[in-house]
Formats: sequence, C-alpha cells, structure tokens
Amino acid sequence: MALPEQTRPPADDSSLVRVALIFDDGPFSEHAPKFLALFAKEHLHVTFASVATNVELHPDTAKAVLAAGHEIANHSHSHRHPKDLDDTELEHEIVGAQKIIAATTGFAPKWYWPPYLESDKRHRATVAKVQIEVYVPKNLVVSEDYDRTMNADEIQRKATTNVVDGSVILFHEWREETLERMPAIIAELRRQRCVFLTFTELAAYVSSQKAT
Repeated sequence: MALPEQTRPPADDSSLVRVALIFDDGPFSEHAPKFLALFAKEHLHVTFASVATNVELHPDTAKAVLAAGHEIANHSHSHRHPKDLDDTELEHEIVGAQKIIAATTGFAPKWYWPPYLESDKRHRATVAKVQIEVYVPKNLVVSEDYDRTMNADEIQRKATTNVVDGSVILFHEWREETLERMPAIIAELRRQRCVFLTFTELAAYVSSQKAT
C-alpha cells in the first residue's frame, strides 16, 4: 500500500507538510467510487475509516478502495458511542468489526479510528486484542462536514486552516459538499506544501521525527 514513487515526499525536505486525509463511515457504493476517481486523477492516497456493517453491505466497494492503493481503518461494527458500551458490546464493535473487515476484504486494518473520537484505556485494551492500535493524531483538523448546517465554504475553510506537519484532516464520505469541494481543498493544501500519506505512512513519519 505504499505510495507511488512520484507522490512520495523527499525525505530531506523539511519545508513539506505531511498530512493524512481520513474519510469516515463508509464504504458507500454511491459515494466512494466518486472519491476514488478523484484521488486517482490527483495521484494521492488517503485512509477510509470503514464501518463493518457497511463493508458487509458494499464488499466490492471496500475491495475497490484497497485495490486503488488506499488504506482502510477499523471504524467499528456499527458506529455506536464506545463510551456507552459494556465490555461485551465494545468487543463486538471493535474485535467483531476487525474480523468482518478482514474476512470480507482480505485486508486486516492496522488502526482503529474510534467513532466520535471516543477513546480511553478500556477501548485501547480491547483494540489490543486484535493486535492493532488506536490512531492518535499528532494534530487533528476537523472539517465539521458531519454537521449538516455547515455549508461548503465553511467545510473548505475548516479543512485547510491550522494544518501543520503530521496533521490528520477529518472528512465524511457521505457528505456531497465534501466531494464537491475536495478538488479545491486538495489544491489549497498543496499550495500550503502539503503531501498526502495514509495513516500507516504518516504514523511512521511521525515516529521517525520523535526518534531524531
């Protein structure tokens, strides 16, 4: 799932801003293919936070995401609030989802991206049962496209503001305005010297920076 050579940032270019775009809640057969076509045109890879119930409903779409070189993160079984679940329910939401995604797509996610960004010690212990990790961003930029009152201009502004090296920029696959503005968002991020990595690639980069 490595990026093509021409899209990888030079290792010694400190002026670049490395970011990961994450698209939550899919896959949806009516939305994901449009994003895949755009990302192919833009020559970039992203991470899709997949809900297991949607993977079961749209298995070919989930496989197409992976075939295009993008990464899938475990976004739970049915997108319930993790903090509201007892231990058995939480295990089903995390461990059960991991098993379904892996069995359906042939790819075992390396990361758990918690619904509503809710995570604590209990959640991390459950995630560890499937030998993956909760993805914790160095810096999170939230487009707020989950809020239906947020218009396209505001989504674009929020997604391109306060972006620093190591940022994760959060979107939702189902929001039409997000798709509509994505070319302009990508263009503005590139103007800010951003290059686009998957979760795994960004995590490796951030870890390498801590080691130096």
